[in-house]
Amino acid sequence: MNFENLSSDELDQHVMERLVFEEEELSPILKGHLFIEKVLETLISRNLVEPKAFFRSTRSYDLKVDLAFAMGLLDNKYYSAFKAINKVRNNYAHKHDYKVTLEELNAFKFDWEEIQNKAFAVACGKSIGEGASIATMFLCWKAIHLLDKQED
Repeated sequence: MNFENLSSDELDQHVMERLVFEEEELSPILKGHLFIEKVLETLISRNLVEPKAFFRSTRSYDLKVDLAFAMGLLDNKYYSAFKAINKVRNNYAHKHDYKVTLEELNAFKFDWEEIQNKAFAVACGKSIGEGASIATMFLCWKAIHLLDKQED
């Protein structure tokens, strides 16, 4: 959409449609992304001698995923899924008319139980937003398991 060619009324209509009537999938993805980032920070902090020295500066989500992987705190499945949610988040942040796809949500999935696959299929049948909520929730649950493993 080219904003230069739109009137104020058209822009007003567009913002109302985008902020009030659409983007039901954006909220769970952003919240899940933030949750996973906090899990990554906790994992990394638990394994650094001086975590405050590392986190003194702002570090990107992408760097945190790479560092956790390099430290052996994430396996390839977690690494790929955490990168996938970051890609979706970045697409929303930088592409005005972006819409997440089912294929992208499938990249959040790994080692799901059959009941999770069924719940995801039902949710996606309702809307992409429902599918995003379920896929993101299940990915956050996987992230929680990383913290549980660390405590053992």
